[in-house]
Amino acid sequence: MKKRFYILYILLLMLSINTSCSSDGKNPDIPGNTPPISYEVKSDIQLPMSIILNNIPDEYAAFKGPMTSALAQRENDLRQETGNPDIQLGFRKVTYLYPSKDIDDGDITLSAAACWLGYFNNGVWNDLKPENICLMEHYTITSDAEAPSNTFALEMFITGNALTIMPDYIGYGITKDIPHPYLNHDVCAINSIDALSVGYELFNDKSKNGMHNSWKLYIAGASQGAGNAIAIHKFMDTNLELAAKWNFASTSCSSGPYSPVVTIDKYFTDGKVVYPVVFPLVIRTMFDSYPEIMKGFTEEMFYSQNYLAIKSEIDGLIEGKRHNTSEINQVFIDKVRKTVDANLAENEIYLTDILSPEILDKESPICKALYLCLEKNDLTKGWSPTHPIKLHYSSKDKVVPHENSLAIHEAFGDGVVTLEPSPVSADHTTTCSLWMVELFSKGF
Repeated sequence: MKKRFYILYILLLMLSINTSCSSDGKNPDIPGNTPPISYEVKSDIQLPMSIILNNIPDEYAAFKGPMTSALAQRENDLRQETGNPDIQLGFRKVTYLYPSKDIDDGDITLSAAACWLGYFNNGVWNDLKPENICLMEHYTITSDAEAPSNTFALEMFITGNALTIMPDYIGYGITKDIPHPYLNHDVCAINSIDALSVGYELFNDKSKNGMHNSWKLYIAGASQGAGNAIAIHKFMDTNLELAAKWNFASTSCSSGPYSPVVTIDKYFTDGKVVYPVVFPLVIRTMFDSYPEIMKGFTEEMFYSQNYLAIKSEIDGLIEGKRHNTSEINQVFIDKVRKTVDANLAENEIYLTDILSPEILDKESPICKALYLCLEKNDLTKGWSPTHPIKLHYSSKDKVVPHENSLAIHEAFGDGVVTLEPSPVSADHTTTCSLWMVELFSKGF
């Protein structure tokens, strides 16, 4: 987000924040509420939609036109329904803390955001009745300022009239001082389902109008969020009673690492990468999540001498949670890339500049250990989905190879998986942005 948007957000937060003590759950029909759950509200903000739209960053300008038009129509409809020409459409965002589990199945408190539409009538806030629930998984972040509890993530605005739940994940928000378990799909799925259960209860406590009777649950996400979304889908479809209680409908994703094995294989085959920060993120997670597999190895054994010279700097940037992925990737380009030639695009880097010869040898013990960890998060195996999956992707995506989407389709077939190739030749970011536009305009 642009700096001015953060400043505006902080000022508005200071002016309109409401705090709450913990609240016991009161809805035993929703899984996760037995025994009764509790949460703590950290902020409760209601803003006119015009303020938010006017501060959409320039890089997302393509959204502003269609979003403004659609929301203006909804605002006009409300004015006609109420007979009040002065109604202002608004957006309510509640950030909250909730209990979940860490990578060792221990207790942990995490943060998330619950968002829904409403309107101001003569200065008084009124909640709209959401038509659906969307559990929205955010893309890869390395700056805590990008966490859903800390900003107005763009994904919050593409779900229509829905109660949108966005978890921060472990490592961001309230847990910013501990590592994020990147591509540990299982733990992220559990954390997200817990956020959903608590967010639903919070909405019931805070909203005066409740949900539409016919609401359904949709899961969505782009990039890393797409991988987490399919992991949640897997959890639902391997616990069908849970899926039924949540009225689970379908999942819509864009450009996700559904198979880390396929992703790393593609990087190894190409011998270069445009998203080098993926390696320290993944390797740290594998050591933290699967110590029994990684026993006998060290992180340093994964890297080239060239990279080890600045490893501490990269680690500091990741652990500090103050720099986004683009900024950290640029450090790789500036300080790690040794060769620029005709075979490298401006933002590419050779794997040999980052990784040790041992890890690049698929027959080596250390490489086999890495693949064992990756296979534990391969969402193309070990289950059979029953609810529909829509996968948006681009064959030109160099960050998350489109072979991930093809692997899901090959595993589960046309009966469940719908492939939606990008209508234009697009890179990773553009592909995810096009998916957001499509989800906003066409719905789930």
